[in-house]
Amino acid sequence: MDSWQILDLLFRGIAIGAQFGLGISLARSASDLGLRVATLLFIISNICFTLNGARAIQQLLGPFELLLWLIQIGSAGYFWLFAVTLFEDRRLSAASAAPAVALTVIGLLGHYGPRSIASGVWTVHNLVGLLLALHALVVIVQSGRNDLVEARRRLRVPFLILIASFSIVLSVAQIGQNLGFNAAWYEFANASIQALLGIAGVAVLLEARSTLFGVAAPGRSAPVDAPAIDDSPIWLERLHQVMDVDALWRREGLTIGDLATAVGLPEHRLRRLINDQLGHRNFASFVNQRRIAEARSLLSDPASAARTVASIAFDLGFGSLGPFNRAFRDETGVTPTEYRRLAFSHASPIPENPR
Repeated sequence: MDSWQILDLLFRGIAIGAQFGLGISLARSASDLGLRVATLLFIISNICFTLNGARAIQQLLGPFELLLWLIQIGSAGYFWLFAVTLFEDRRLSAASAAPAVALTVIGLLGHYGPRSIASGVWTVHNLVGLLLALHALVVIVQSGRNDLVEARRRLRVPFLILIASFSIVLSVAQIGQNLGFNAAWYEFANASIQALLGIAGVAVLLEARSTLFGVAAPGRSAPVDAPAIDDSPIWLERLHQVMDVDALWRREGLTIGDLATAVGLPEHRLRRLINDQLGHRNFASFVNQRRIAEARSLLSDPASAARTVASIAFDLGFGSLGPFNRAFRDETGVTPTEYRRLAFSHASPIPENPR
């Protein structure tokens, strides 16, 4: 083993150690089981990628290399799952795990299928992985508008820089390998950059892990820039007036800015009020909690049996049926139509409602 290979293994060890420590710390900090699972899957897939990139490690692992490769080929799907679970507060489900499973199946087909289609299959695999990564980045950016956790809002820019840097490194490595560029120092350079990015990721994510991965606890101590006199009860009462008495939650396309104007608070203070005092991490979930509660009442009310699911969704402030179905299923575990059927299962049958 030459000096470049020794350095390569050293830096890969640093990268793996950083990722392993980060994964354990974040998984332990997560109060939600789904986020815990998504975090561990993301970290494990990264570790497998790092391990599988060195020929010396491949030779050492022997038959276990196949297991690492099997996990690695779904890594883009695990990154997407981690991103939407962390930044969008999406619950872990069979549907959310499907992209990683699909990538793994496509990779298996490319590896074990007929050689005549292998090139095309791997092209599809790389394209799907790229689309998932791009969608994850879009989710990270767009979900910032509804994010009520200040630390998570601040994290978006460094997180995007880290992911973009890692993607560039990976692309350059793959291009170099495809061109047959296998200089002695090449794997070492790739591993050292991965190690530096891994350490940077640890520094960025660990700094904000308590607020990122934990549920905000109502009544926690006020931040240093909060007013000296705690006037939160007054503003909570005003928020209740606007949201529940005036029913502002019914307004289609309601934003945190609209609500801040109606309440009379600066937007950043309203975000903090809802997060700190009410425990909500996402503005959409804060609003949808009221919408879904009313939807459940209407869907189980015989007097509303003739109304379509779509008309109920529009009346509750949803701009289209798709977001309503997703929000309702996330909250109850079933679709609105299924919920209505279950609600009337012990009563007289109701006619099928068009969607």
